[in-house]
Amino acid sequence: MESIELVNHYLDLSTEILKNISFDNSHLDYQNRLIFCISTEKSLDAFADEVYKKENLHINNFDEKNFSSKFESIKNNYPSNQIINNENKGDGIIYLFKDLFAKEIDQENSNLITTSNENNLKKFSLLLDRYKEWINFYRKIHDEC
Repeated sequence: MESIELVNHYLDLSTEILKNISFDNSHLDYQNRLIFCISTEKSLDAFADEVYKKENLHINNFDEKNFSSKFESIKNNYPSNQIINNENKGDGIIYLFKDLFAKEIDQENSNLITTSNENNLKKFSLLLDRYKEWINFYRKIHDEC
């Protein structure tokens, strides 16, 4: 499968899983939240690969990196691409995803954080919506140029 197809495949999977998440603290719901996170992570990784190929970049050991390291490498090697670099900041998609995923993996410590910082359905939906917008914006701009 090509990177674009993988991005879309894992994004579709995340979207479908999100429909089954209710935050009812059941074991099944927790599993669905983890599947959502893993699917989104796989999509982000494939999106980094897509950007890497479309921009014709040459970065050592790119394929061996995780998605956030890939985007960091793209940022460092292609600093003029604000479409990518803006989402690699403190309020960007990459930070939001890493925060959301960390709270799902380490549930005990996430309870120590104030309740307004806990994961909820709104945060999952917001992340997915912003990510879809980012992908579409990048592809539209790239295809027009």
